[in-house]
Amino acid sequence: MLFKPYDLIIAIPMLGVVIASFLVVYTGTGHHSVIKMKSEGGEWIYPMDATETMCLSGPLGDTVIALNGGAVRIESSPCMNRTCIAAGAIRSPGQWVACLPNRIMVYIDEGPSHEGTDADNVDAAAW
Repeated sequence: MLFKPYDLIIAIPMLGVVIASFLVVYTGTGHHSVIKMKSEGGEWIYPMDATETMCLSGPLGDTVIALNGGAVRIESSPCMNRTCIAAGAIRSPGQWVACLPNRIMVYIDEGPSHEGTDADNVDAAAW
């Protein structure tokens, strides 16, 4: 089967639409992921690129959470089995890690688009 000149006139723009659709869907839509942490003491929100160590209190004691530039993990916890520590780091929206006996929940959420705001200054009071 031979291609005719009119086939290329239709095929090239169609290929461009497919590539553009792929880029729009898979390269992001202006949303910025945030780290959310909850305990009995409150809720905290941090940007994904934060580098910090947090100590959250629960009914069993203190749980230490490490934020390390795009990855979040529980470093230590007073729970008995320590499966929260064994779970390792989370990096993508929708992932979570929790210390259920100590009632600590950490998850990555896809936040809203930050058009017109300073996305680097995310804190609990701003949300």
